[in-house]
Amino acid sequence: MRTDSPTIRLGLNIPLFIAALIAMGTGTLVGMIGIWIAAAWGRPVPEWEKVGHAHSSWWAVLIMIAAMVLPSIALKPWAKKLVIAGTFIGPTLWVGTLAFYYEIGGPAFWRVPNPDAPGTYYEIPVVGPVATILEFVGLLALGSVALLASGVKIPLISAKEPPAKSRYELVTDIEVPRRIFLVPTLFIVAGVIAGFAITFIFKAFHRPVSPAALVQLHDHTALISTSALIALLALAALRVPRKIFDLAYKLMLVSLPLVLLGLVLFNFAGVHSIVWVAPAGIYYLIPVIAFLAAVGLFRKQSSSDPGHNLGPSPPLRIALAVCFAGLLVLVANGAQLALVWDTHPNITVTYMQPEGSPYPGPYPAKYIGTAPAKGTPRGIENAHLSPGSWFHVAITWLVILALVGGQMFNGGIFNKPGMIYLYAITIPLAPMFNMLGRYLAWLGIPNGIGALWFAGHPIKGFNLISLFIVALLAVYVIRKKS
Repeated sequence: MRTDSPTIRLGLNIPLFIAALIAMGTGTLVGMIGIWIAAAWGRPVPEWEKVGHAHSSWWAVLIMIAAMVLPSIALKPWAKKLVIAGTFIGPTLWVGTLAFYYEIGGPAFWRVPNPDAPGTYYEIPVVGPVATILEFVGLLALGSVALLASGVKIPLISAKEPPAKSRYELVTDIEVPRRIFLVPTLFIVAGVIAGFAITFIFKAFHRPVSPAALVQLHDHTALISTSALIALLALAALRVPRKIFDLAYKLMLVSLPLVLLGLVLFNFAGVHSIVWVAPAGIYYLIPVIAFLAAVGLFRKQSSSDPGHNLGPSPPLRIALAVCFAGLLVLVANGAQLALVWDTHPNITVTYMQPEGSPYPGPYPAKYIGTAPAKGTPRGIENAHLSPGSWFHVAITWLVILALVGGQMFNGGIFNKPGMIYLYAITIPLAPMFNMLGRYLAWLGIPNGIGALWFAGHPIKGFNLISLFIVALLAVYVIRKKS
């Protein structure tokens, strides 16, 4: 059953945005601890830190998208509170569960000797199921928000009418078609289910993932879907003409199913990687359109009110253009990796960094967890992964500023208009320094990775912490005024 309105207004639920920042902070902290300890003592980054860092950070992006639509969906008050509460604790507790398993006594802490076979043991299945439940609850909460945003009514939690706007919610006049949320949601769920299957079939029984490209079936399906949705939201914030927005939407409808089908054929039929990279090229056109919109190629003016509906201020437009430009380079690097090296489902360019090796480290001659393709430039892979994710976070932050920055800083809550200009500079700088450090390290420039460690990390930390403080102060000011 569909809702009456074919569109939904964008805005921001501030408590849910705070929850997203907590999840982002958790993932960022785990990642920084891993990379700095590796740099200081040469310890390979544990797998749980890599997974915890990536998952928590990308869950945070999904929570931020949910925060943009939550003020306008017809959700029962108790369900709304449950979504906010669950996102506050879900990703953080999930990462904490991983740390508890691997760092407090290690896996042996959960083992008991097998009296019938000396030297063997039983492992108590406690932590794994708990972590799975926490992620499943997060998927259920955010999936419900996404389905409601797309117009699907869920009888248990749907309200007849959208509730009155909370005092901690901001709503704009920017509307997007509800249909843009449905297809990405379905494919994100498909990717997450593939991740659960990988965890259960392989990780729970300590077996190597086979074929290795099953990991791509999990993460590329979810991440490309999320990326396409973020680009569409950016186009809405940029107020592009309807025909441009519809073109990007149709490209998403074509590309996402073909990417998933291609990844299935790549994994289970052994077809060359072109089978999924080619449809990913269709998706690639969506951030291209978003970049062109950010530089001002597509301008929409009202004939009755010239200058109205021109979108965000020039600094935010420039910041979005910079982020999309960097993203286009890094996504192209991913296609390069897939077409040149990662051409078989049993080969992956990801591997465990050998202990004591200089960054970016030689490829190991012996199989140590995955099967690296000989000669693959590790630095390009790192650039594709890390700054590519940072740019998606940056774009999401900038879209939120484009939507509600005026209400937040131009007298609505704070009278600090300069904050918008500050963030327009610092938000793109963090992933830019990340990308610079990765490329300099790949090129063998001495201490080139320092661009990430000594510039990218501090700026990302500043953006994250200051946005968290601003959001908390906004809640305090609104409560005080009320």
